[in-house]
Amino acid sequence: MKIGLISINMYSKGLNFACPLHTYAFQQFLLANGIESTIIDYKPIYYDNFNLEHPSCYYEELIQKKESSPPKNLSAEEQKAFQEKLAYYKKRASSWAALYQEREKRYHKLQTFIETNYIKTSICYDSDLLEVLDPGFDCYICVTDVIWKNEPNYGFDRGFFLGSSCMEQKWKLAYAVSQGAYVAKSPSEKKLFFHYLSDLDALSVRETSLKNYIEHNSSLTAAHLLDPVLLNDASFYEGFLTKPQEEHYLLLYYVMEKAHDTIRSAVEYARNHRLRIIEITDHPIKGGSVSARYPDVECTFLFDIGIEEWLGYLRYADCIFTNSFHACCFSILFEKKFFAGFRKSDKVTDLLGSFGLLSRCLPSAGSNSFMQKVKRRLVRYAHRYLPSALLWEKEIDYAPVRDILMRRRRESIDFLLGTLRTMEQTEPPKRDYLPYKRSLTYSIIYNSVLDGTACTSSYDERSGELIRLDSGVLEYHPNDILVTNDGCARLLKNGYCAKHHIFCGWKIRILIDNRWFWCKTDGSLLMDTTASDVQEPLLFEDEALLPFLSVNRISKMVAEAVWKPSSLQ
Repeated sequence: MKIGLISINMYSKGLNFACPLHTYAFQQFLLANGIESTIIDYKPIYYDNFNLEHPSCYYEELIQKKESSPPKNLSAEEQKAFQEKLAYYKKRASSWAALYQEREKRYHKLQTFIETNYIKTSICYDSDLLEVLDPGFDCYICVTDVIWKNEPNYGFDRGFFLGSSCMEQKWKLAYAVSQGAYVAKSPSEKKLFFHYLSDLDALSVRETSLKNYIEHNSSLTAAHLLDPVLLNDASFYEGFLTKPQEEHYLLLYYVMEKAHDTIRSAVEYARNHRLRIIEITDHPIKGGSVSARYPDVECTFLFDIGIEEWLGYLRYADCIFTNSFHACCFSILFEKKFFAGFRKSDKVTDLLGSFGLLSRCLPSAGSNSFMQKVKRRLVRYAHRYLPSALLWEKEIDYAPVRDILMRRRRESIDFLLGTLRTMEQTEPPKRDYLPYKRSLTYSIIYNSVLDGTACTSSYDERSGELIRLDSGVLEYHPNDILVTNDGCARLLKNGYCAKHHIFCGWKIRILIDNRWFWCKTDGSLLMDTTASDVQEPLLFEDEALLPFLSVNRISKMVAEAVWKPSSLQ
């Protein structure tokens, strides 16, 4: 059975060390148990051609694009939002430019780790390509971390749900998946979320809250399993980590959200224990936060390190302060003294709670449950009225933690290997995907192709909006008309007329997520986005039936008029 793994691995915008690492750890665990797999080089829908090596270049290009072609006819509120977005891009461009060389070095170290250690596909896939290009696996596993989030401005990435056409009629397994802070909000989003989940053959999640959400809102059952990095014991990582030259230091590692509580507490602890701070982050902060805010504290800021070095700093730290989920995982695995700061989602507190380690949360960390609010008040009270030294000195008794880890590891291994053995021996269930695909709706835009100075329109502007693009081309946008992907809808009658040209029909292209595809009259798609020659399979007659398209998403469709010169000129 050929197994494909899909996860956040190579395309973490912050160059998060754990993203490539947890995928590698999972693949190596499978190999250690005699199971071969291939990591799918997968680019998420929200990636947007981000420049991983030099983010400053990416933001500079965005700024140039926005400033050269600013939106027109904006309201005062929209103009304010546009300027705020532009200011955000400029701030990011400046911040990353200051770390230009450090970012470049970190990028190449992570790429070297990936190229050296991964068994992966040669093709880079995305949700669009997985609708039309089959990687050829018999079983797909979506592997952990925050891959089921409802990404703002993008929605769910169905590739991470194994919900693309090429995965149909194949085995599908979700291992220890997380949803994070961005969840389904509207009824339609919730319906789509459970539509994707209902097609999985085996379902496991990383957080108790997601397990409860799924089981309380559906008939599905979700196992609560360990993150892949915890499937291997500490010796696995000690085999390739790099021991740091520094000794007797406090490791401060923070990611994603602002980490004021984590930084402030780390500084207080370092002062009390006379420790140097090693500061590592994914934030674009030249020189780090500690030296800028606390010049009296001895601190070394590191950004241009790789996965092996990051693991080494975790392994040999005297104490760790972090708001990172995976740094907490490795703190437990290496049996370190550590404290966890605030995160928007509950993934850190869920992890610590499952190991009986909620006492390691800093005062502002924790969930919003009643008991957690009470606990945070008690901790804040203790911080206010007791010497900090008494609070910091409590050691972790790792004996019960070790027992919990062994039990949960066995549960996770039994679920994973048992499920794969069953899949190896049986055929996947046959499912009917047509009803969902036939229920998809989309809008159609009618493009004149020819310059509007040579082209007129008879489209009813009471039923739609006629727009002249900057290029001069006309576009007609019908009002509130959604076409259903059932093979029964028709194109509108052509309303364009051009001097010295004869209308021949329409070429149709569709946007799935981020890519455009040319549509053939039989409903098949061409991945080539530049079909300059009008071929018969691409030419639709006026008012022709629109074919059923066997895809799981259609963002929009554009019908482009096809003309030939008139003999009377």
